[in-house]
Amino acid sequence: MKAFGGGDLLHADRSLAGVALTPYQCISYALDRPGVASVFTGAHSLEELQMNLVYAEATDAAKDYATALATFPRMRWKGHCMYCGHCAPCPSGIDVALVTKLLNLGLAQENVPETVREHYASLEHKAGECLQCGSCEERCPFEVAAMQNMEQAARLFED
Repeated sequence: MKAFGGGDLLHADRSLAGVALTPYQCISYALDRPGVASVFTGAHSLEELQMNLVYAEATDAAKDYATALATFPRMRWKGHCMYCGHCAPCPSGIDVALVTKLLNLGLAQENVPETVREHYASLEHKAGECLQCGSCEERCPFEVAAMQNMEQAARLFED
């Protein structure tokens, strides 16, 4: 399980809850989910990696996510892509969830990181191939505007 929600849960302005969680809280929450035996933490810096590695030594108070969850305003998941893949298959072969993830990663920065741009460029099928058929949106449990995301990704990465 990916613990940080693509990094969004660590930043109040990007978190669906409107509140930032600590890495320890995210890891603890993920590990407490039924059937989860490990988590992917990811890191943008050596400091973040070192913090993730000492999770096992963190205090119970540092890992406590219940207090943080209790402060969350009412959360809305509608319209927020969870990259779950329910949108597949796309008749054009587009990996809609991955393109949406790359779009979100690109938009999260002031400038699209070269690694994100290169990853997009390596895709076999790009957002510009979207037929706007809506089959992805019909299957999405979160009511994501996937066709709009494909248009936006094509503008961001292909123009």
